[in-house]
Amino acid sequence: MFSKQIAFPRFFFVSPADLLDILSNGNNPTKVMVHMPKIISAMDTLELIEEGVRPFAKGMHACVGKEYVEFTESLKLIGKVECYL
Repeated sequence: MFSKQIAFPRFFFVSPADLLDILSNGNNPTKVMVHMPKIISAMDTLELIEEGVRPFAKGMHACVGKEYVEFTESLKLIGKVECYL
C-alpha cells in the first residue's frame, strides 16, 4: 500500500479502509468515485461517459455549489487507479 501512496501522494490523506476499497475497485472507476471528496479537496465526482470496457471522464463536479468544469479533452480511465487519478 505504501508504494501506491508514493505513486499518488493524495492517498496519504485517506483512511486505510478507504484506500483498500479504492485499490480493490480500481478497475471500476464508478465505484472509486464515491471516494473522490476524500482524495481531492472540493471535488465531488467525475462526469463519466460509459463507452466500451472502461469509461471516459469528460469533466468534474465540485462538492460545494453547482460548479462543473468540463475537460478540454475526454480522459480515458485506463490502467491502475493511481495512474488515471
